[in-house]
This record gives sequence, structure tokens and C-alpha cells, in this order.
Amino acid sequence: MSDLPPHILSPTTHLRRASGYFDLEMYKEADRELRALPDEEPWLKKKKVFQVAIRQDLKDWANMRTLSRELRYLYPDEEDWWISDAFATRRSESIEVAREILLDGLAVHYDSAIIRYNLACYACQLGHPGECMDFLKEAVRRDEKYKQMAMEDEDLETVREALKQMGWEGKLA
Repeated sequence: MSDLPPHILSPTTHLRRASGYFDLEMYKEADRELRALPDEEPWLKKKKVFQVAIRQDLKDWANMRTLSRELRYLYPDEEDWWISDAFATRRSESIEVAREILLDGLAVHYDSAIIRYNLACYACQLGHPGECMDFLKEAVRRDEKYKQMAMEDEDLETVREALKQMGWEGKLA
């Protein structure tokens, strides 16, 4: 298979084709279409975002981490890339390194509920239930949806009883 599609068409066409291939789980073909996109905005970001999704579906954590990190450096004001980088780093490197990424992200996105929620999960997995609960309470204070997520998240299993004692179980929708 060639590195590029046989015919270079408009970027919109290649993006639409990549989307179709992605939906069919034809990842090599989707990647080939994405390589036909220009390496300039707005196409560069769209290409990288799509490539992150492909790598996540393939569980190709190292390459997902690389792409997510590039997006994080290009768009530090978008919290999604901090989360994506940490997610892939947790799986390709270590939870400790992933935690450091999120702590750095929290300095940039101080009001982020999702970064706090993920830090709670990491703290719980690292055996720090007090830190976990602190981050979790702060996440829920910013967005109530994390209360229900916490009651279902495997990463938070060891603090589940404490959450029930706080009355979180009864407040699920």
C-alpha cells in the first residue's frame, strides 16, 4: 500500500474518506487518507486529532502519546490534549509520569474538573486515598457528573465505600 492515496483530491474529501475508513475500522486506509492532508492549519490539527483516535482504537499507546504530546505543545490551552497525553503515557510508560503531566496541566487549567478527576484516579491507583478524595471532591465541586462517574470507575474501587458513606450513591440519576 502506498503512503498516499492514488489521487490527491481536496483536503475535505480526504478527511471525509478517512472518517469513513475509520468508521469501518480500516485504520491503514484512514491513515493513508490523512497523510494526503496538508501540514498546515486547519488541516494539521484535524489530521493529528484523527491520528490520535486511530492510535487509541489500536491501543498503540506509544504513538498515541507522541501525537497527543504534539497536540499538547501546539495547543496548551486545550485541556483535552493534557488528558490524552496522560492517558497514553499511563499505558505506554507509567502512571507516575502520567500524573506529572496532569499536575503540569492543572497549573495551566486550574479550574479543570476532568484533570482533577483523572488525578483522583491516579492517586487511588498509586495508593493515596486521601489525595484521591481531595481531587475527587474538587472535581465534583466543579462538575456534578463526576460523582456518578466515580461510583462506576474501576480506578476508584478502593474508595467506593468512602464515597457511599458521603452519600454519593443515593444521588445518582
